[in-house]
Amino acid sequence: MAYKPNKMMIDAAKRAINWNESQPPSGKWGTPTGRRRASQIANNENLSLETVERIYSFLSRHEQNYKRYVGADVKGKGYYAVLGWGGMSGLGWARRILNQEK
Repeated sequence: MAYKPNKMMIDAAKRAINWNESQPPSGKWGTPTGRRRASQIANNENLSLETVERIYSFLSRHEQNYKRYVGADVKGKGYYAVLGWGGMSGLGWARRILNQEK
């Protein structure tokens, strides 16, 4: 079965990609996997259950990176990495899918 990211996830991933493109090489966030995930989400691609599990795993581990920057004037790489994986909307989305699949 394939799953589509929601609009908030798509918007978050696009913001992360745009920010990354404006940074010098040393200022960019993400691994090749993270940047590919952002591209998949931003392009509204079908995502496998395995990918949904990976999104949940990543966002669960990095939720604090995001929360640390909420409301801050200057955001860090961790904030944009979380956005690239669909942001906090992606965490809830993945959690709902995984709970339905159990």
